[in-house]
Amino acid sequence: MQQNPQRLTRILHWLSALILIGLLASGIYMADGHSYAFYDWHKAFGVIALCLILFRFLHRAKHPWPSSTIGTKYEKSVKRVHNLLLIGGILLPITGLLYSGLGGFGVSLFGLTLIPNGYNAAGEVIAFHKFGSDLGKLLHFYLGYLFTALVILHIAAALKHHFINRDQTLNNMLKSQIKHNPK
Repeated sequence: MQQNPQRLTRILHWLSALILIGLLASGIYMADGHSYAFYDWHKAFGVIALCLILFRFLHRAKHPWPSSTIGTKYEKSVKRVHNLLLIGGILLPITGLLYSGLGGFGVSLFGLTLIPNGYNAAGEVIAFHKFGSDLGKLLHFYLGYLFTALVILHIAAALKHHFINRDQTLNNMLKSQIKHNPK
């Protein structure tokens, strides 16, 4: 039985949103220096997010979602924001991998070592490539905040479509049968 591509698009969208928003929240919390306890969890889900977003990118290329802005003055800007969300969803995990992997911190997927750490016998971290790690850290930090702003913009636009425009954009992504009466 062939699955409806729009159904898979919805599943990928909401699964990506859930994972990425969780990663953004934990990343902001960790960036403020509150806890190192989330790092292994953050890195593992970052790897999962990267795989998921790459699959979502390929799926979207084959099955584009029909935009409600086609033919409007917003069409190009909406397409740019959606593309930036996909690109950010790919670049954030990659820059995180550069930071951790090249920094000697290692990356594991719930116990499965993907990139070994560089700890010496004294327990000190020895970077494999300090400049690459520092660049990854810098990019990961700033991309995280930029991506957070894009996600907030995306959510605000969805709410605008639902409550102000009263169109079916949000309902289509929720697969809701609720119909709003236009004003």
